[in-house]
Amino acid sequence: MTTKEEFNNFLDKFGKDAGDFTDEELYQIGCKYKELPTSQKRWDELVKILGVDKTGEQFRSWIKGKQYADGTITSNVKLLSDQTIDDISFPEFEEKTEEIKRELYKQQVKTRDVMNSYRRSLRDDARVEVLNDLIKEGVKELKDLPSIEYTGIDSEENNEAVMLLSDLHIGMEINNFYNKYNTEIARKRVKKYVHDTIELCKKNNIQRLNVLNLGDMIDGQLRVTSRIEDSEDLVSQIMIASEILADALNELQEAAPEIIYRSCSDNHSRVTPNFKENIEKENYFRLIDFYLEARLKDTKVQFTHDNLDVDLGLFSLLNGKMMAFAHGHREKINTCIQGILGATRQFCDYVCVGHWHESKMKSFQGAKVFVNSSICGSDNYAQSLRLYGDAEQTLLIFHNGNLSVNYINLNIYE
Repeated sequence: MTTKEEFNNFLDKFGKDAGDFTDEELYQIGCKYKELPTSQKRWDELVKILGVDKTGEQFRSWIKGKQYADGTITSNVKLLSDQTIDDISFPEFEEKTEEIKRELYKQQVKTRDVMNSYRRSLRDDARVEVLNDLIKEGVKELKDLPSIEYTGIDSEENNEAVMLLSDLHIGMEINNFYNKYNTEIARKRVKKYVHDTIELCKKNNIQRLNVLNLGDMIDGQLRVTSRIEDSEDLVSQIMIASEILADALNELQEAAPEIIYRSCSDNHSRVTPNFKENIEKENYFRLIDFYLEARLKDTKVQFTHDNLDVDLGLFSLLNGKMMAFAHGHREKINTCIQGILGATRQFCDYVCVGHWHESKMKSFQGAKVFVNSSICGSDNYAQSLRLYGDAEQTLLIFHNGNLSVNYINLNIYE
């Protein structure tokens, strides 16, 4: 085996500058270079020294081809690292073998992970399809919802309303000096919200009502304290919340000629309580939406399915302005406008979120962020921090070029 010093001495004997070597001399130099240990060979550096108009790999292949042609090496000789089996040392052979084994193992792991991910995706899709079918079949057994018709006046005006609906937290029970809440009170509060919304929509001759479900319709299994305080199991929470929403959407058909429903994922409905292990689309809100669409299929309530992602929606109002919405557990109120602008590459006039259990409105460079309060009101956790707020929801009305913000108080106690 040739050393680096021996090769340099061999090269110096030609006494030529880069680019002056003949093909025969290049062939001799290439053959000598192949005798170096694998760790010392840098073919890209060699072609620069020789002034060869080839890449290192092309020059190496050219040398090997000429060796095959003149019989220096034969096609039936096993080669490893450009050396014949007879010439390679055992440590080099062992090192190369281990390297190949490592690469094969890494490729095996990559392939396995891809297949596992693919199978998991197929399983998830299959489960969703099965649940969807079961929900559709189950809805057929339920009593039909009352038939509701719009009784207002059709108009050429582009009056529009946006109904923010969030933080119902079905399953939660609250009983303190400031607030009382359970499933029956939840029904009453939603009915009051629907009743007041219908009145305001008729008063303002609203032609389109957008219902934005901003999430946390169920209390879920997010926190241990939530599971202790909850009065309903998870399945019951989903069933109760779904039917409350179905009744509400059905009644809202009286508010405007056009009713459009949109929703997004949230944190309390996620399948996995651990945030770090959570996949956003694995969220029980999807079951609620499946139920609603099946339950209201014979009504004029529209389900658009036009979200940007499972946790973020963006749509255009009749006045041409853009409105985005999300639950709020991923949003920072002071920077969400910039985040959505960066993601969508277009200016957003309004952003609506829930999650924070308080009504708030902030303006940023001509855009407005509306934070919706909760239907459940202050719970025991909020009380422990001395945070008190009314049960309240927000109805936005766009009328004659103006925007009115209506905070509808839902404080109903037993």
